[in-house]
Amino acid sequence: MADNTRSLTIKSTGPDPSALFNSKYNLQVAKSVITNNQLTYNMVWQSHVLAPNMNVEWKPVYGFNWTTCDQGQVFDLDAMGMWEQSTAIPKLRYLKVGKNNYQTDTGTNGVHFMVGVQEARDGSSPIFVDPKGMTALYQPQEKVQWWYQSGMHTSTIIGENVGPVETGDFTPPDALIGTNSKTSSYNFQAGQWTTTSP
Repeated sequence: MADNTRSLTIKSTGPDPSALFNSKYNLQVAKSVITNNQLTYNMVWQSHVLAPNMNVEWKPVYGFNWTTCDQGQVFDLDAMGMWEQSTAIPKLRYLKVGKNNYQTDTGTNGVHFMVGVQEARDGSSPIFVDPKGMTALYQPQEKVQWWYQSGMHTSTIIGENVGPVETGDFTPPDALIGTNSKTSSYNFQAGQWTTTSP
């Protein structure tokens, strides 16, 4: 079976790392989810301190609130906040919550659903949090954005990006080398990203 790991390498060389450091920038990376028929990036998935080579790796394995599930599966959230298999009709390639029966002191449905991704080195981390808590249909995508910004950390809700944002689609493997990898670098003076397949 082929390795389906996706990888992004950010290279920083020349005078640009000093300029980025002086601006107190970190590398910010976000993954996308389709919800309400819209491609959405709303959370910093990973924030990296500056280094000559910064690597981001993941496998296209997703789940709800740290519970891994296959796209097309449906789960209900019971009154105690535990996931259970749902009898609701699934939607192909989507993660779905059939019923949200969780109770809080302020009423029902007091939970925000979070979509997570499996990182290549085991474990998972959040890529999206539903701000309403009730949209219950999500399709994780292999589109990723990255940029430099200060004041943001892993799992921070994205406010306003200050620098140029680069977007890469890691869905199809590179036709020449057969991997889902990209290498990117940023020219601070020009304010421009250059991205290639390795």
